Amino acid sequence: MKRIVLYITAFLILLSCSTDDSSNPCALPVGASVDAITQSIYIELVNSDGTNLITNNTYSGLDIIAEKNGFIIRPVVFDAAQIPSLPESVKDIIVLELFGQEGANTWSIQLNENETDVLVIDLKHGAPDECGFFLFEVLSASYNGISQNVEPFAVNEGDAQINFKITVVK
Repeated sequence: MKRIVLYITAFLILLSCSTDDSSNPCALPVGASVDAITQSIYIELVNSDGTNLITNNTYSGLDIIAEKNGFIIRPVVFDAAQIPSLPESVKDIIVLELFGQEGANTWSIQLNENETDVLVIDLKHGAPDECGFFLFEVLSASYNGISQNVEPFAVNEGDAQINFKITVVK
């Protein structure tokens, strides 16, 4: 039901957009497509020595599942077999797309059959740009109840203002 509402909303938004108004900076020419900005938070799990726990096989990236508000997301860890051009900076890191309401947003991250962690991200909608799109601001994050340092994270050149990373010591 939620997906149907989402599709209908997206369809209505597209219908309300003008494609021939040259005074509108957001007008799209006929046949153009929009690549929506996707913001992500990257979570690196490390031990006290700083060793990545997915790289050293403490956890298998293939087994990790994330869940938020009933939405189950898998895979959340990608490798070069899935994405041949995967940047080295995101190898063996949990990747979650940011979505949700302003305020606390809770994720369950199942690392294996016996271990599930909890990530809480405090989000704020930034000011909309001229086209009405807004970027999330990550005000804070906690992992298993422990406050985490949220840092800007550039996967590709110039995208550090849209992506974030936390490094969790387990």
